[in-house]
Amino acid sequence: MSKTKLQLIIENLEKMDLSMLDVLLDDNKTYQDARKEVFLKKIEEIFSKLKAKGDTRLESFKGFCNSNECSNKGCKGYSFVGNKSKSHIDLIFEETGADVNDIYDCFGFETLDDTVQRENLLSIVIKKDEEANFKPSVDYLIKSQKCNFAYEELYKYENVILSKDIYLLWLEKHNALYKTFTLPPIMHAQYGRFYWLYSHMDDLKEYLQSDESAKKAVNEFEKIKDGNETQLLAWFFKYEKTGHDLTLFMYNDIDFENPEEKSYFVFEALKISTSDFKYIAKFKFLFDKHYWDMLEKYTTFSEEEKHQYINQNSEMANHISFLSYHLEKRGLKIESFLKD
Repeated sequence: MSKTKLQLIIENLEKMDLSMLDVLLDDNKTYQDARKEVFLKKIEEIFSKLKAKGDTRLESFKGFCNSNECSNKGCKGYSFVGNKSKSHIDLIFEETGADVNDIYDCFGFETLDDTVQRENLLSIVIKKDEEANFKPSVDYLIKSQKCNFAYEELYKYENVILSKDIYLLWLEKHNALYKTFTLPPIMHAQYGRFYWLYSHMDDLKEYLQSDESAKKAVNEFEKIKDGNETQLLAWFFKYEKTGHDLTLFMYNDIDFENPEEKSYFVFEALKISTSDFKYIAKFKFLFDKHYWDMLEKYTTFSEEEKHQYINQNSEMANHISFLSYHLEKRGLKIESFLKD
């Protein structure tokens, strides 16, 4: 007995076979309000994420939409679960006879078998300008063209190591365009590519503002005598703000102790020169290696107080992670050891 179209689609979703899905889905239909090529591009992105997590195939489990916030409640579909990561994508299938008329993502899916292990939901999000019936205005066309130009302008360097001079100039050049967005453009894909690239590259610019302070801190750290806690605390007192400004400076490709070991780190699929962040990385290594132990030693808050302040969104929560606050509260005048 030959398989139905739905069975074939499910089978090839399980195999993560995009080429067969391209054959099975109809060119003249929309899926989740998007043209086939847009929908398959979203599926491809999810397959890439699953494969990066180590999944080699997906297992399908029957279920239905069980969201009270969705007009599709009760509609049937399948949860496709990665065989290694247990990450999943949940899809509703709309059938007419032997044909599959539509496929769409479900955020409130429930499997019939409640023992199925699922971890992280991966969703298909179709933006307004990706919908098949989207009719762009003149303003949209002009702005999206500017966004695409700016985006492509930086990505022409994707095969070379980018020094800060290149992307800082790019940030300056396109700052006016970025500022036209009062809020993140979550509903327009053509805007979003540029907006998020700019926002993330601007983070690098913010980190670079700590470079001089980090360089001074690294050089001064070398003068601290082994075991001299007073000198170490004075160093923290002086460079605490720099350390906290760099809290989110975390990239897997950087050897923070020896950043010279690799010439670049990958950020937004671009190769960013590590040399521009040499002192920032070294400082962060030294700061993180000692700071949190000292904070734990000198904290004036109990664990119960920490949880209380955080849960109550108290102003006191702002002091939890600042060593200087606890030192001063203990009456330790560390600033007297600071030197210009």
